[in-house]
Amino acid sequence: MNILFAGPWDLVGKTTAEHFLREGHDVCWLTEEPKRTLWDKKLHGTICRGQYKAAQIVPILRSHRIDAVIVLTAGLREGPDAAADARTEPLGELLTALREYSLRCFVYLSSVELAWQGPLTPRQAVLAGAELRCRASRDADGLPLLVVRLGWVYGRAAPEDLGIAGMALQAIREGCSLQCPYSPEDCVDAVEAGDAAAALYRMILHGVTGSYQLVTGHPLTMENWFHCLERAAGQKANIQWENKRHTMPADRYAAEPLKTATGWMPYTLLEENGWQMLRDVPNVRHMEPDRIAQTRRGKSHPALRSTAEMLGLFGITLVLLRFSKDVSDLKYVDIRLMFVALVASCYGSGMGLAAVVLASLSYLYSLAVSYVDISYLLYSVDTWVPFVIYAVTGSVLGYQSGRRREEREALRRQNRQLQEKCSQLQAVQEETIEIKSRLQQRIAAERHSFANLYRIVQELDALDPPQILQHTVNIVEDLLGCERVAVYRMDPDGRGAHLAACTAPMEGRAPMVPDGKRLAALRAVFAHQPVFANTELNPDRPDLAAAIRCGGRLYGIVAAYDLEPDHFTTYYQDLLKVVVGLIERNLVRALDDPRQEAACAGEVAL
Repeated sequence: MNILFAGPWDLVGKTTAEHFLREGHDVCWLTEEPKRTLWDKKLHGTICRGQYKAAQIVPILRSHRIDAVIVLTAGLREGPDAAADARTEPLGELLTALREYSLRCFVYLSSVELAWQGPLTPRQAVLAGAELRCRASRDADGLPLLVVRLGWVYGRAAPEDLGIAGMALQAIREGCSLQCPYSPEDCVDAVEAGDAAAALYRMILHGVTGSYQLVTGHPLTMENWFHCLERAAGQKANIQWENKRHTMPADRYAAEPLKTATGWMPYTLLEENGWQMLRDVPNVRHMEPDRIAQTRRGKSHPALRSTAEMLGLFGITLVLLRFSKDVSDLKYVDIRLMFVALVASCYGSGMGLAAVVLASLSYLYSLAVSYVDISYLLYSVDTWVPFVIYAVTGSVLGYQSGRRREEREALRRQNRQLQEKCSQLQAVQEETIEIKSRLQQRIAAERHSFANLYRIVQELDALDPPQILQHTVNIVEDLLGCERVAVYRMDPDGRGAHLAACTAPMEGRAPMVPDGKRLAALRAVFAHQPVFANTELNPDRPDLAAAIRCGGRLYGIVAAYDLEPDHFTTYYQDLLKVVVGLIERNLVRALDDPRQEAACAGEVAL
């Protein structure tokens, strides 16, 4: 499938484009931004930068064979309330270009704020006007329109790219006061960008049209929403509630229509685990230039970094040892032991043993400086105590630190495995939903609908009893798509059968239902089941046959020959069973009708 994204960078657009690219679809993006990176550099798609008019968009649509267009509106959905510049919106040129091009789906990303109470802001008014314009094109030009009203979107991105959530998060980090026009009890719904991308992917793939709310169905109060941002920022927010406007009740944030149409469900909720994504959002505004450059260059090797930090701590230890001689409070503190404990706790057993060696060498050096004979250590056990304490402390704390690290790695591996299982379940669910969608489309497109059966009932009710069997041939021929259909009437004695009606290709060549043993075999089958399927492909039997009963006895047999291989399924067996049931109903009705009794008596007598 070929998808065209139109508009400036959008968090939902980015994640949706990456979703389509990873699934093997082709993506093209129209944007006026000259240098902005639109998606992951490892993924390859087409980017058309610049201002495009309708005459220039049509060749792009045709050359890339675009199936669906998604209009991105991040600046309108979650931007400032001031009126947006309509000249920057690509909607008008796109709608003009699509008059000369046929699409499978046209998606306009709107905001759930349009359903909130109170008057619209200038930003919301632009969105509402764009929706009306899209609906006008749908009514006038037959545009396959899908309007998706999103809740507030969040994800892993820079604060300036997170819309309302990013602005509030950055203000909380800076300690600024937040002016909220709503009340603490007003409800909002926040959807994670990856979940939104999965929903859009399914809606476009299934060809869904109409208007839907893309929300989680688990709304939060404004107070809880800010509480999640406080947890992500790590500090309290200074919020001033103005109570000037209101959103809408929690029960109106319904996601059931979207879930019913596509089988989608959100996997990330802001109050449960979504706020942790916002915690990882960088605070770029307060990063020093050298720190930013260091972050861009990348991190050094972990082992070299740990060694350098340990040597730095050892240098600090040596400085403290020199001051401890002059400061009375430090005379009773073993600074070397503190150094060993700190290194072993932070860096594990390997660095802990290295710290033990350095502390022991430092101790030996201090003894040598104090004119103590080093050989004395070999004969006096009392002098071994510091070395033993250093070794035990470094080993125990290093072991505990290593064990904690291994436990963290095990938890991370379990988390990755759970994520893989979750991805597999998502893939299975998507496949199941796709199969369900195909079956629904097949059922909707199937000729044998309830309306068709209703037509058959009306036709049978209008026929005289002698014409029922002849019309049965036409009905079965149409339903099974088979040119060789015959109806056999049982003889009065019930031992044989003769041809009562058949299709034109079988006139004069219709195979008679055999007497004796073969007919008895069919009757034995009909004694246990109403329909016989020749799955063994026996040449002297019909491919599909059904028993017509009237008055509790076998009245006739409907037989079809030379069926297609896919017509041996239970679907066609059930279909034939339903049709034969309608025929039996009309035969019984004819017997009950005194006006038809004389005409029907000769037909049903056995």
